[in-house]
Amino acid sequence: MKKYIIILFLLLYSCQKDYIEDISSAPLFFDKNTQEVTDDVYIDFILPNDGIYFLLLVDTDGKLIAREKFIGVEGVNTRMLYTDLLEQQEIYLMLYNGNQNKLKEVLIKLSK
Repeated sequence: MKKYIIILFLLLYSCQKDYIEDISSAPLFFDKNTQEVTDDVYIDFILPNDGIYFLLLVDTDGKLIAREKFIGVEGVNTRMLYTDLLEQQEIYLMLYNGNQNKLKEVLIKLSK
């Protein structure tokens, strides 16, 4: 009788919802060299550890358009990219760490 209760408990416990999301299949914004964007969009990206990071928007001539400083956490982070305010058709989004080392870069093509 005791082993049937244990088997029943294990069966019920195995049917529980997973609380840890598998991010290996989630699309990340910096995975491609070029992204096409039509409206404001949430971007997901992975950071190697907790700390201060910067997101920079730079036009194709190398002119800085915007810079955001934020405190990132190790793992997946999400930020809002407001593209409706931009006039350029192509712009680079760059991710830097607190030591001013570039970690990632993507060319964004805006379609309005």
